[in-house]
Amino acid sequence: MPKVTRDSRPSTIAIKTRDPAAYTTARLIVVQPSGEEKSHVLGVPHVRLGAGSSNDIVLDDPHASRFHAELRKTDEGWLLRDLGSLNGTRVGDVAVKEGLLHSGATITVGETKIRFLADEGRAEEIAVSPHHSFGDVVGRSVRMREVFGVLERIAATDLTVLIGGETGSGKDVIARALHKNSPRVKGPFVVFDCAAVAPNLIESELFGHVKGAFTGADSSREGAFERANNGTLFLDEIGELSIELQPKLLRALEQRRVKAVGGQKEIPVDVRIIAATHRNLELKVKEQSFRQDLFFRLSVVTVQVPALRHRLEDMPVLVEAVLLSLGKPIGVSPETMKILESYDWPGNVRELKNVIESAAAIVDGDQIEPRHLMFFKPRRRDPTMEKLPLAGKTLESIEKNAIQQTLEQCGGNKTKAAKQLGISPSTLYEKVKKYKL
Repeated sequence: MPKVTRDSRPSTIAIKTRDPAAYTTARLIVVQPSGEEKSHVLGVPHVRLGAGSSNDIVLDDPHASRFHAELRKTDEGWLLRDLGSLNGTRVGDVAVKEGLLHSGATITVGETKIRFLADEGRAEEIAVSPHHSFGDVVGRSVRMREVFGVLERIAATDLTVLIGGETGSGKDVIARALHKNSPRVKGPFVVFDCAAVAPNLIESELFGHVKGAFTGADSSREGAFERANNGTLFLDEIGELSIELQPKLLRALEQRRVKAVGGQKEIPVDVRIIAATHRNLELKVKEQSFRQDLFFRLSVVTVQVPALRHRLEDMPVLVEAVLLSLGKPIGVSPETMKILESYDWPGNVRELKNVIESAAAIVDGDQIEPRHLMFFKPRRRDPTMEKLPLAGKTLESIEKNAIQQTLEQCGGNKTKAAKQLGISPSTLYEKVKKYKL
């Protein structure tokens, strides 16, 4: 990995949560309109190109769009995709919206020529951590140890992190663990919940306000950015931030300067940003309810937390951790564990914690028995495919719904969704286009 500094331009690191394996990097030879030539090794599986400063490869070309194109590593090779640029993207003499590249292909962006050379980079492996915890986050499953492997690599950096996962999966615990394992540990850890603040107060809460800025502003107040100075700012539920405020947040992230509501001067801030969401931000970008440039700025490193139902082998260590935090020297009977492991846990780790805490409060022995789960009310499972009312529906509607639900479950990761659907990534891309998903 390249050396990371606070002034480094961010790149996007895609985190694989299944089947960790070595992937071979490729190389781009970029010839700018000035004639300057640079070589870039594609050391991560998602690279953006364009004139904007937050791209992985910045093109000094007036004919290149701010976010012009991207390259993604798939199981079938490197996929080139145009990002809605004004002047288009060409491979050879052919204008393309999306397509797999072959080694030696020449990509044209504006007046810039980019030669793509495959299998010339170094092999690199996404490591599975040997540890069963990261801070207060625990898990013995391969999925969680993959996440730990990534967290261990990025904790000491100032890279911005976007944590995805279902509600209750422990995104906030991961954010705190990253802060505690970073050089900023002596600084503040400030939580800002984008979903919990009234829309008309979010700007003031984020950036602060001066006295008299609005009715009720009887005194000046620091915002979350200033309070987090020299520490970490955790933007929880970032997907709920209104589209009107997103440009102001983007400006603060890019410039690391904020202006209080009603104020005149800009205040410099030194913060690391960690954001979290249970939403699929890539879909929100497509729906134009989330800015693409803000998404790129936030997703420097993306970590997807697996749902508890996808890592039930972690149940014993999770239960043990909850009981340890309660200071209860008790265990769980095999019968109780079997009940816990047979449930889908739509509320994830948070729901499990509540169930264990309530059972531990009434236990009358040295272990939790099934009778102690009196407050545990398992919700109905979703119907299986065999029992779904499919009769009378068109095959296209069934296929469309299956693809849409799988994409949502995979956080928009098309390569992973294609694996689950049992089709190739290129076939999935065609069907996504067909159904306008």
